Amino acid sequence: MTAEKALALSAGSEPGAPSPFLDYRNGRDLADHSRGLKVIDFFGWEEGEVRRQHPLIYQHLLETVKPERDRNNRATYRDNWWIFGEPRRELRAAAQGLDRYIVTIETAKHRWFRFMDGAVAADNKLVVIASDDPMHLGVLSSRQHRAWFAANAGRIGEYEREAVYVKGSCFDAFPFPDLNGCRAAEIAALAEEVDELRARVLARHPSLTMTGLYNARAKLNHGVVLTEAEQEVHEMGCIGVLDYLHQRLDQAVAAAYGWPNDLSDAQIVDRLIVLNQHRAEQETCGEVRFLRPGYQATRVTMTGRPRTAEINLPSAPVRTNLSLEPGEMASNLLTIMRKAGVPMPSKLLIDEFDGGRAAVRRQVEQTLAVLAVTGAVQRSDAGWFAPRRTPH
Repeated sequence: MTAEKALALSAGSEPGAPSPFLDYRNGRDLADHSRGLKVIDFFGWEEGEVRRQHPLIYQHLLETVKPERDRNNRATYRDNWWIFGEPRRELRAAAQGLDRYIVTIETAKHRWFRFMDGAVAADNKLVVIASDDPMHLGVLSSRQHRAWFAANAGRIGEYEREAVYVKGSCFDAFPFPDLNGCRAAEIAALAEEVDELRARVLARHPSLTMTGLYNARAKLNHGVVLTEAEQEVHEMGCIGVLDYLHQRLDQAVAAAYGWPNDLSDAQIVDRLIVLNQHRAEQETCGEVRFLRPGYQATRVTMTGRPRTAEINLPSAPVRTNLSLEPGEMASNLLTIMRKAGVPMPSKLLIDEFDGGRAAVRRQVEQTLAVLAVTGAVQRSDAGWFAPRRTPH
């Protein structure tokens, strides 16, 4: 309801009674501009308390909500008609005490994440990540995560053209990099600056929306002529700066993974799949990398071999087009390592061929051993690499 309607209903409440009204945002509010709507949230209230302390609000629910709930097949919906049908108890517990949390829209033209005030109620079409950490916002806002999302999104609409951010495959299965030290601080600082810049630009330009802002950024990157309004914003140093910050963020996240910044989206997804599988193996041994250890560690019981989520991920890529002939395999391995520019674990190298067969794995390992004897490759704790040759 509107803020005016909420104020009118509050007029009948007992003095000092806690207000059940919360600010409310849905995808339209975030992609465009907030409509300033409110919702009634009586989670945790008994029916008698609502009736005595907020008679006008109770009457409003009695007339507008109860008739529909009375026809609902689920007993809990009928019996607790004055509260949300799905009160999201787990989400409430996860977000408790947070001044802000991260949100993204399930379906949107551009995949972006932002912080939302902790006192705001999120619509069910918003995906909520219960974290106030800008490091997490930064990684989710990176090209690496967008590539993962594009590869694992759900699809709806005509010809399944519309990508949906599915929590299970897009977030739960996404392997975050190790976030610590200077890299983490850089990612956090850049994410904060991106979020603050967008908020400032949209506040100064009421005709501009988040979708419009990222439309303009996409046009700028592809050499498409900006509209007059977009050009005005660009000339104020907004769109170009936003693009620059995103590029810096992509570079910082790539460095946190220990990867070069010029990988293709397909290469990024390949590496993330391997990392996902490695993390799953670690979890079967009881090593879980929590994003919020202080909150999550006390709520996860590790008994025996933990069960990992069964996410329908693509298998690690099979490179059947790469020759298994010894000489050509050696040449291909050198090319792969030189192109990567960073140490690569044996598994990543094996997966470049038909890594599922034991004979192929042995052949790759033997070829690496021969290359090491000749000095063509070396091995570090992080994996195999081809040292640069200094020209004579």
